[in-house]
Amino acid sequence: MSVVKQPFGFAYEGIRSFCRMPMCFDPDQLEADIAVIGICFDTANYSRCGSRYGPQAIREASMFMGVVYDSERGFFDSELGKQVLSGVRIVDCGDIMVIPSLLEVTFENVKSSIKAIRSRGAVPVVLGGEHTISIPVLWAFDDLPLHIVQFDSHLDLMDDTGGIKYADANPMKRAIEMENVTGLTQIGIRGYLNTAELWREADNEKVTTFTAQRVHDEGVESIISQIPECDNIYVTLDIDALDPSEAPGSGAPEPGGLSYPQMRTLLRGCAAKGRLVGMDVMEVNPVFDSTERTAHLAVRMILDLLGAARLA
Repeated sequence: MSVVKQPFGFAYEGIRSFCRMPMCFDPDQLEADIAVIGICFDTANYSRCGSRYGPQAIREASMFMGVVYDSERGFFDSELGKQVLSGVRIVDCGDIMVIPSLLEVTFENVKSSIKAIRSRGAVPVVLGGEHTISIPVLWAFDDLPLHIVQFDSHLDLMDDTGGIKYADANPMKRAIEMENVTGLTQIGIRGYLNTAELWREADNEKVTTFTAQRVHDEGVESIISQIPECDNIYVTLDIDALDPSEAPGSGAPEPGGLSYPQMRTLLRGCAAKGRLVGMDVMEVNPVFDSTERTAHLAVRMILDLLGAARLA
């Protein structure tokens, strides 16, 4: 049997899948509109390791949502006052094989796995893992013109550090090198780790950057109005875009970040800009959050974006 359905249960029962969704580990048998997949990788991290446990933490936090999920009607969004994800088929595909000491092999596993999901007509939702892993995920979209929206406290535009070109400071630099990437909108940037040299990298015709302070000062609606309309949009969300008072479980926390209400509105705004072809949530690090609230926020933001998205 290619698809395993969860019986009804509470948050503390059953196999850990995203929101208690059915599971399918054979991409050739995948029949879904959205495919959730984990990448337990943090071996190219410059700072606090532990995001390899992010996919497990996000799934664990999501289990209670399965109690209220209805396969036909989806979820009821209390703020919007309506059902979202009605009739949308969501399947959890487990985790992609990661070999910590073999970066090239791991990257190829990621790229081929995401391509396999897309070949079945499903939108990949990637649970990380450190932000490095967005590089091979994005490689799997090389057949589409793509606008990327990045929520992050860091520019991630470093070309290399001591010859290292594939690490958690590089993913957006590698992304804008891709010919099919038409633009990159960065939201939430702040802190001292973004050097003058990195800001010079951001002076690129493909890149538009909004600091967290601009979001606070101008308001989210102003920022949304400046995100370009596009055919295909990919959202990459580093959890440290949020203020550490709300999401302490991150690899490189920076004060002055976005609040969840700001993020919710921004994500819904992104969904109106184009067809969502994929998303990832990176750097959830449960090692530094015994309260689990970082993972719970990650679950909610995934559902917020998916619930507002144009998927076809």
